[in-house]
Amino acid sequence: MPQRMKNFLLLLVCVAFATYGFSSPDSAPLERKINITDLNKLHVEAESYYYKNNPKALSTAKLLADQSLEAEQMDKFAFANELMGRIYLFQGEIKEAEKCFVSSFDYWESVRDTSRMSYLYSYFGELNFVQCNYSTADGFYKKSLELKKTIRDTLSYAYSYNALGNVQFETCHYTEALTFYLKALNLNRKYNNISGICYSLNALGTTYKEINNTDLAIEYFNKALKLGEENQLIKNIAYSLNQLASLQNNLGNRNTSIELYTKSLNLSYELGSKNGIASSYMGMGEVFQSMAQNDKAIEFQHKALKLFEELDSKKKIAKCYENLGLISYSMRDYKLAIEKFEQAIALNNQISYVKGSANVLRKLGNAHLHEGRLDLALFNYEKSLQIQKSIDNLKGIASCYTNIGLIYVKQNNFEKAEEYFNLSVDINKNTGNLGGLGSVYNNLAALYDVKNDSKKAIHYLKNSLNLATKINRKTLMAENYRNLSDIYLKKENYKLSLQYYKDYVSIYNQLYNAQAENRIGWIQMQNEKEKRENLVRLHAKEQFLKEEKLQKERLTNTFLILIVGLIILFSGIVYRFFLVVKKSNKNLNNEIEERKKAEALLADHQRNLESLVKIRTLELLKAKEKAEQADRLKTSFLANMSHEIRTPMNAIIGFSKLMAFTNSKEKHEYYTNIINDNGHILLTLVNDIIDISMIESKQLKIKKSNFYIYPVLEELRQVFEEQKHKAEKSDLEINLYIPEEIENISMHSDQIRLKQILINLLRNAMKFTDSGKIDFGIELIEGHIRFFVKDTGIGIPYKDQALIYDRFRQASNNGVQHGGTGLGLTISKSLAELLNGKIWFTSDPDKGSEFYVEFLIDDDTIVQTKSVRKENNPLDFSGKNILVAEDVESNFLYINEVLKKVNANVTWSQDGVEAVEKFQDDHFDLVLMDIQLPRINGYQATREIKKQNPSVPVVAQSAYAFRDESNKMTEAGCDAFIAKPYTEEELLAIIQKNMHQKN
Repeated sequence: MPQRMKNFLLLLVCVAFATYGFSSPDSAPLERKINITDLNKLHVEAESYYYKNNPKALSTAKLLADQSLEAEQMDKFAFANELMGRIYLFQGEIKEAEKCFVSSFDYWESVRDTSRMSYLYSYFGELNFVQCNYSTADGFYKKSLELKKTIRDTLSYAYSYNALGNVQFETCHYTEALTFYLKALNLNRKYNNISGICYSLNALGTTYKEINNTDLAIEYFNKALKLGEENQLIKNIAYSLNQLASLQNNLGNRNTSIELYTKSLNLSYELGSKNGIASSYMGMGEVFQSMAQNDKAIEFQHKALKLFEELDSKKKIAKCYENLGLISYSMRDYKLAIEKFEQAIALNNQISYVKGSANVLRKLGNAHLHEGRLDLALFNYEKSLQIQKSIDNLKGIASCYTNIGLIYVKQNNFEKAEEYFNLSVDINKNTGNLGGLGSVYNNLAALYDVKNDSKKAIHYLKNSLNLATKINRKTLMAENYRNLSDIYLKKENYKLSLQYYKDYVSIYNQLYNAQAENRIGWIQMQNEKEKRENLVRLHAKEQFLKEEKLQKERLTNTFLILIVGLIILFSGIVYRFFLVVKKSNKNLNNEIEERKKAEALLADHQRNLESLVKIRTLELLKAKEKAEQADRLKTSFLANMSHEIRTPMNAIIGFSKLMAFTNSKEKHEYYTNIINDNGHILLTLVNDIIDISMIESKQLKIKKSNFYIYPVLEELRQVFEEQKHKAEKSDLEINLYIPEEIENISMHSDQIRLKQILINLLRNAMKFTDSGKIDFGIELIEGHIRFFVKDTGIGIPYKDQALIYDRFRQASNNGVQHGGTGLGLTISKSLAELLNGKIWFTSDPDKGSEFYVEFLIDDDTIVQTKSVRKENNPLDFSGKNILVAEDVESNFLYINEVLKKVNANVTWSQDGVEAVEKFQDDHFDLVLMDIQLPRINGYQATREIKKQNPSVPVVAQSAYAFRDESNKMTEAGCDAFIAKPYTEEELLAIIQKNMHQKN
């Protein structure tokens, strides 16, 4: 009955409300307008949700963005995008995060808000960090910190210090990482930034965990966990739980580890964080692997792998493959283990995560070692060691030394084995890695046992046993006891042998029992879980029966209410007619009120239309401005090109005429130098235009070969020293830097295109630097070969830096006195990419610029250090007969003068037919064949010559440099090709090379 009464009363209220509605049928709803106060409240609410890790944060931020855009409050819209980007970044949605950050940054940059720009630079750094672009991330973090320092935003320094610490941690600079994290922690404590304190504590714990200081790691993680729980920071709690779970697994506390991972997993589900869920799955898989439950381990690793693939987190995907390889390794399926390790290495290489590649390479070596493939194992160990040294990862270096030592033991090279084991001992002692030190001592004992030096073997085994006991590593203790028992058995000391064997059996039983207890504990946990689930299902069934009973009662009540409602509704209709008659005299007033409302509504629409017109007008103005800018750029480029071409042409034509009217030797030489210099300027301009055309049409060919780098750089230094004197820049210093250890380095690449990139960079440095210095050179950094050009010139304005690689673009501080076409950097960037490298720069206005060109050292980029053999023997073609097929007399005269200098015998033919006939009548050592010849062209002539004597080299020359022409020359039988115009040195070099190869 109480439920029926409630329904009846509710019906009466509804009918009364309906009746009230009938009494005012002409009323209109009120429209709610968005105001600034509402937006501010929504902004505060969205940020509050974000800092409390509330799942409502994203939907609230989206609502703020929509309403801000509708109200044309662009600052609020930028804030909302920034907040959404941070949420997407945490959830692993990298592309969505980047879109939001770019949108926000564009607005803050347009209004020159340095404070917000500093925050966005930090977020851009974070985007690159999660994608393992550590160098780029470090640049963004430092730029953010610089902006914060200019506006004295000390409260935000902590974020930058934490971020810079993360970069140092990932690049194995643990001391520097700890310094940054402690700076951040002190600042966060000073300003009572709870979330920041939690982050710094977790970062310190992670670093101490990496350097094997377990006690400090646990202390910092527990502090972070306690602070997170006190302030309900779910994200921080989940991270701390995962880290503590990993440590407990390392300490052998498997059930504790599973419980912690499960708590973290539930929190990540609550947050909707795929990254957090996947991390917990991966950790649980590692625990089950430690418990030898390989089926469970594989199941959880695949769960993690699926989520990380959805997030496109290549670093974590690689880690899953590494873990799957370790599981296969423990199951002695070495073939599958190798396959998984190679997949992990390929992904780590793809994202340039060298630390990850190095660690997996060592594990790949272990798999090859167990297969008995010692050469492959040693190759992978040495490759891992090279990378570990490049990133200064001492822990990894020590492990590699130990592994290499084991290889030499297998090869009976005991002297080498002992050398590598001792290197590992030194590093483990210096880093305090007791576990690693104990393992090396055990290996040294095995070495001396093979060498029948039982005294030293026992000494090292006891040292290893002491360390294993100290850190409670039972597996190592068991191995030590067993080895001691075996050695004393050989020495016929049966009493000690028996004692150590008993100790071995005791430890082995403890390990077995612990593993069994862990297994039992897991089964008990699963059993309790199943009981809880059964109770929940039983309770749900009872609730369903109760709901079904209530549903039947509600249907009965509804039927009764419907009858009563119809009666009341009929009464209401009668009452409504009564009210209509009563209010008939007020219709005129109502119509007036409606007209006023309509006029007000019309006025509102008019105002909205005016606002819309203003917005459309602004958009049209922006579009017009872009079009005008493009037109100005085109006009400026045409005017600039006209100036750049006409200026040297004017000098060439003018001084050529003057030469005809003077007999003075000094003036003759002076005019010749001017014509030569301007000709080179004009040739450079034409080459740039041809190069950019060939790059855009994908016709440019890359020709790689081995060459020494030092002569190339030394040649550039000499060339630009001459350019400096010609430009009368006596206060400018040009310095070449090559470290002594790599002075004789060689690489496999396209020497001409690499030199072209460096010439463009050095030319720009010379152009924009009147005094000070230009430094350029080479260095090897973390598996990369890097070229650099640094100057102290006028630099590049910040507003122009994003456009500096665009075609025909020039910086706004590039005045008439500097000139240029704006193609140099565009060509350099394209060439660097064609050579499988990358180019980037940093620049401060009025302070200078630094340009870098970097290539990965891999199988395609062979880098060797050998002695450079300098050959200065002058060319001498005495006795060599060369047939020159050239229809333009001036071209032949130039070739003839060049070849006369080296004592060659030259025969001239002016068309294709004559060239074939002269080749039949005489013996020639080489044919220089022009392609565009009268009667028959160079292709046909070459085919006829090759029919007569295929051993005579034919060098094609042509002003056409496109790919299809090059292919035609090769098909015709040409041995080499030189493009017009060419220098004397280039012509002699290609002739010498081809005559040498054929002879």
